[in-house]
Amino acid sequence: MLGLDEELINKIFMTSPMHDIGKIGIPDHILLKPGGLTADEWEIMKEHTSMGAKILGISKSPYLKTGAEIALNHHERWDGEGYPHGKRGKDIPLAARIVNICDIYDALRSKRPYKPAIDHPRTMEIITCGNSRNQPEQFDPVIFTLFRQNHQSFRDIFAAYLV
Repeated sequence: MLGLDEELINKIFMTSPMHDIGKIGIPDHILLKPGGLTADEWEIMKEHTSMGAKILGISKSPYLKTGAEIALNHHERWDGEGYPHGKRGKDIPLAARIVNICDIYDALRSKRPYKPAIDHPRTMEIITCGNSRNQPEQFDPVIFTLFRQNHQSFRDIFAAYLV
């Protein structure tokens, strides 16, 4: 839908599942905590982006280089309010901007130790209208528009593979 070349599409497809690989370096008492994180725990949790980039970035493979780029930047936000570096707009690699909205959709739809799964309509409301953690301004506007126009595909893929 973005008109990307086949090579980049394949790199994103093959490496995006590794975006959170750095979480292997986060202690289980933080990663699996049933309640909210303290400020110190949150700072440790945010390190998963840099850890993931280091793990994947040591390879010479162009695929794993893309994976490292995604791991490092998938929590950066279009409005500059993300982490680890507060990048904004097109300073965030395109692959990471794509994975960002996919990751948030998946996180909202999935059960976590600290929250129940949320259904598709409520997830769409949170992503498109915002809540205390997510705002529409955090997304690349072009990707956000395509997401809104094609959200049923996200619902169908989630239902087919992730439930």
